[in-house]
Amino acid sequence: MRRVRILFYWLFFNKNNLSFFELLKFLIKPKVDVIAKKFIKKIDSSDEYNKVTFLNLNRELYWPKKFAVSGIFQVTAETFDTNDWHYYQYEKTPVEKGEILLDIGTAEGLFPLVVLDKCSHIYMVEPSQYFYNSLNKSFEQNKEKTTIFNLAVGNKKDKVFFNEDSLDGQISNDSIASRSIDVETVDSLIGDNKITYLKADIEGFEYEMLQGAKETISKNKPKIAITTYHKQNNPDEIIALIKSFVPEYNYFIKGIHGEEPKPVMIHFWI
Repeated sequence: MRRVRILFYWLFFNKNNLSFFELLKFLIKPKVDVIAKKFIKKIDSSDEYNKVTFLNLNRELYWPKKFAVSGIFQVTAETFDTNDWHYYQYEKTPVEKGEILLDIGTAEGLFPLVVLDKCSHIYMVEPSQYFYNSLNKSFEQNKEKTTIFNLAVGNKKDKVFFNEDSLDGQISNDSIASRSIDVETVDSLIGDNKITYLKADIEGFEYEMLQGAKETISKNKPKIAITTYHKQNNPDEIIALIKSFVPEYNYFIKGIHGEEPKPVMIHFWI
C-alpha cells in the first residue's frame, strides 16, 4: 500500500524532484532486507549486541539486542544504497576529506562509521542510552576523533522525559516509563568549535533543533542533510528558517514519504 500511496502523491500532489524513471525504480525495487543483505557480510549475536560485519567496511557495528534485527536492514539500505531517498550524501552534499561532522540523532551510528576515515572529527548526539552504549562500543578504537553526547537538542536548554522502548525513541510525558535527559542547543554544545557538515534525523524535532543552531549554521555554513518526513515537520518552514540564517544556501528536496506527500530529505549547500 505504501508504494501505491507514493504513486498517488507523485501523480496528484508533489513530485519532489522525482522523474518518472526514478519513481519507477522505487516502485519495483526489492524489499529493504534484500537490499541490505547485499552489503552485510554477517551478523553475530552476543548477550547485549548484534555485531554487524559489512562487505565493504573494515569496522563492525554494534546493534543493541533491545531492538529488532529488521532495524539493521533499514539503516543499512539507507546508508549504502545510493538510490534510497534517505541517502544523506546527495551529489551536492558528499562527505569530503577533512570534514567535521555533527550527526544529530546518530542512533546506531552506521553513517559516521562509514565516513569516519574522511572526517577529521565527528560529533554525535544521541539521547537513547541503548544506542549511546552501542556507539561507544562501535567507536571504541576511534576516541581521538569522535565525541559522543548522550542528550537531546532543541531551541533552549531544558530537561525532558525520553521513552527508549521503541527504535525511534520519543519525548514522553510519562515520568515513570521514561528517563530524564538533558536538552541543549547546538550553539551551546558546539560553541566556538567548527563544523562543516550537519546531518539530522530526530523524529520531528528538526525545526526546534535548527532554532537552537542559528549561530553555528550562520558562522560555519555547513552542508546540511536533514530529514523532513515526520508528522511534526513542515518542510517549507525548515527551508525558510535555514535560508533566514544563510540566504545564499542552495537546496534540493528529495523523495516522497509514504504517509503524506512530504519530501524525505532536504539537502543544503553553498
